[in-house]
Amino acid sequence: MSNFKMAICFTLVTAVAVGCSSKPENAASDVNKPAPSIKVALSSKSLPYVEASPKINEDKYVKKLRELSGTNVQFELIPHPDFEQKLGLILASGEMSDLLEIRGINTPVAAPAVNNGAFLELNDLIDKFAPNLKAKISKEVWNSPTLSKEGKIYAIPNLTEVTHSQAVYVRKDWLDKLGLKVPKTIDEYITVMRAFRDNDLNGNGKADEIPFSGRKNFRFAELFFGAYDVSPGDDLKQGAWKYVNNQLVPNYVRPEMKEALALYKKLYQEKLIDNEIFVQEGKDWDAKIKGAARVGMWMHDPSYPDKWLTEVRQGDPKAEILVIPAPIGPDGKGGTSIASSIGSAFAIPKSSKNAEAVMKFLDWFYSDQAEQFMTYGLEGEDYTINNGKIAYKYPTTPDGINKENMHLKFIRITGPSYVDNKVFMKGRNEGELISAALDVANAEGRKNDGIDMPLPPTMQSHPELAKNGLWMETAAKIIIGTESVDYFDKFVEDWKKRGGDQIIQEATKWYDSNVKK
Repeated sequence: MSNFKMAICFTLVTAVAVGCSSKPENAASDVNKPAPSIKVALSSKSLPYVEASPKINEDKYVKKLRELSGTNVQFELIPHPDFEQKLGLILASGEMSDLLEIRGINTPVAAPAVNNGAFLELNDLIDKFAPNLKAKISKEVWNSPTLSKEGKIYAIPNLTEVTHSQAVYVRKDWLDKLGLKVPKTIDEYITVMRAFRDNDLNGNGKADEIPFSGRKNFRFAELFFGAYDVSPGDDLKQGAWKYVNNQLVPNYVRPEMKEALALYKKLYQEKLIDNEIFVQEGKDWDAKIKGAARVGMWMHDPSYPDKWLTEVRQGDPKAEILVIPAPIGPDGKGGTSIASSIGSAFAIPKSSKNAEAVMKFLDWFYSDQAEQFMTYGLEGEDYTINNGKIAYKYPTTPDGINKENMHLKFIRITGPSYVDNKVFMKGRNEGELISAALDVANAEGRKNDGIDMPLPPTMQSHPELAKNGLWMETAAKIIIGTESVDYFDKFVEDWKKRGGDQIIQEATKWYDSNVKK
């Protein structure tokens, strides 16, 4: 078969029709013209296959990406755990790639760079070279402060599979062994957590079970904040906000936060939550849940519980998991803050000499050819074509799933998500588990009244007033026990004096002009 253009026509089985063309989509019309070269700096996303690659640019998927897109792309990895810090260093150095992941122009790190003119305005480039991007991304998304400022677009979005990316995972086999039902309320959750702590469910004769675990800075650990409607929110953006008493206020200074911190202090003292939660890196968190299989509950993206199940079974072959509703609070609701549909964003630095090629490359991701490659991977290895239809080899091992995420998640800089491909999802192993997890996630979550809000100017100049600054220090002191719960009141007073009152004024002005109007 010659080089082809894929026209995807889905049936009720894992199949698509394959059409043909003379060249890859978006390839240059002059076949003798060398492919344009671009450098892309992006997060490693903590994907094992990516982070284990000794030379990511020699990977077979990257080579195929170059062939199909007609672009000589070279990746520069930014370690996921240190993304914010490393991005700040890149921006400060001024030595940037042709395309840079920034996660939004309104983040604490990227906003000053936007204000200083570090990135190109993309409106004209999109109009001239990106018809797919312009047609298939809604005007509402383009107008988001995550991408645009004063009508000028500075970034291209990577849209998320779900807008509620922290769902509760539980060891179903532990619940079954204890004869316990899925908990709903805070008290029911605590009852289950105590049972997980006290009953040697991994059978090793040690009291080493961890009822609930999370990462430092409350990454994937907002379980009970949502019950009080005070989820702190994304630590890489401006957090989560509530419009109360005619003011837009960050959740982490609202009075209900004091109740939530008191509960976390109790859970910490009873060792119902991991006592390493304030220092724990992702790899150590992973090891406890998967390899050691000694964690009863955790939170993560609900779109791939099949991957979680396969990996937990490495540590305990009999493991079963469920994604369950988050604990409901006094108002009968629960769940963490509902996030933006924009999962990340990519900007073109002004220093780039290849902006046109970058834009054409990004536009290719919304082609049929790109969708097939991002979803199904490599022909002959990940799938075969039988009678013009794709037969995909769904992975069943941890290594296979990690490899699959290379094309499902890593190289998909933008474009449609595989989760939206119903045929692909229906054929997956544990497909019912995935569907149930997504249903749970989409049915809960707390409204964020500051969603996609530009970072308030005072928070830009005083980053210590953001979630990971003074509040994180205060939360740690209270929960660990070096300060009383009443110390929260002192924190709020100090936060307001340092510039918090000004932040609230700036946020409220934005809300009144853009949301309340």
